[in-house]
Amino acid sequence: MSEYVLRVNGREYRVRIAEITPQQARVVVDGVEYAADLVTIARSEAPAAPSARPAAPRPGRPAATPAAAQPPAGSHGNVRAPLPGLVLEVKVREGAVVKAGDPLVVLEAMKMENVVQAPHNGTVRKLFVAGGDSVAEGDPLLEMLRPEMTTL
Repeated sequence: MSEYVLRVNGREYRVRIAEITPQQARVVVDGVEYAADLVTIARSEAPAAPSARPAAPRPGRPAATPAAAQPPAGSHGNVRAPLPGLVLEVKVREGAVVKAGDPLVVLEAMKMENVVQAPHNGTVRKLFVAGGDSVAEGDPLLEMLRPEMTTL
């Protein structure tokens, strides 16, 4: 249908709109197909930027969350995919204690390997992905608990 090159947060993505209805679009971003809900804003003739999610989520996997969503304040939060890609390897298990900067997940995107690192010290509470899974930008990869704070 239509092809675009979109720049999001300084990165360029090749996007093809495969099918579009007033409510949804099927888009292909760098070779990965997504279903996107169209949300109208002030101008009724143009849809807002679609919020993409995988076209067919796997059973037992959480639904995608927009990349702008932040984990809730508190002692834990989700580590999210920084870009769409394929999970090559999960380097940790549930219950693993990690330090800031430790490798957590290896993603393949645009024929390059990208290592997602621990944003802080903590414990891996729950894994949401496994090797071979496809993820969209902003999808949760795992949940991490921060260590308890102590005072001297």
